[in-house]
Amino acid sequence: MLARSLERLGDTVEAAVAAVWRRYGLSHAAGNALAVIEGAGAPTTPGEISAAMHITSASITSLLDTLERRGLVVRSAHAEDRRKVLVAITPDGQKLLDEGLPEVQQVVRRLFGRLSDAERARLLELVQRTYDSVTNADLTDLPAVRRNRPPHLGGS
Repeated sequence: MLARSLERLGDTVEAAVAAVWRRYGLSHAAGNALAVIEGAGAPTTPGEISAAMHITSASITSLLDTLERRGLVVRSAHAEDRRKVLVAITPDGQKLLDEGLPEVQQVVRRLFGRLSDAERARLLELVQRTYDSVTNADLTDLPAVRRNRPPHLGGS
């Protein structure tokens, strides 16, 4: 039940944020990528962007291709290591982010508005602890167990 509740919450928040980015012609991932690139404060590598977004290098390459075609980011060779590529946000990308990100922030504030500052901080702490637990869980060699059946409702 916990896993399904977290999944439903994530899906609901993702849909609300994605709806904002769609108005700007971007996917949710593209909006996040622009924010990560801007947040780096300097040109950054695709690997650093993919690590911050928790997505694969193949996914970030495709995403950056799309953003570059739209003129929102530019890729250039690293000055010291020509094998590396750096990604920077363009003025058009900055403009789009300056318009779209405040709307995303308003949506998120509205979605979580019924929680106090202390509750939001505690929730964030619990989510981080849960994420760490889930990503570090050893799922190999699980023992065979019987199914845990919930009680039936309204019957014998």
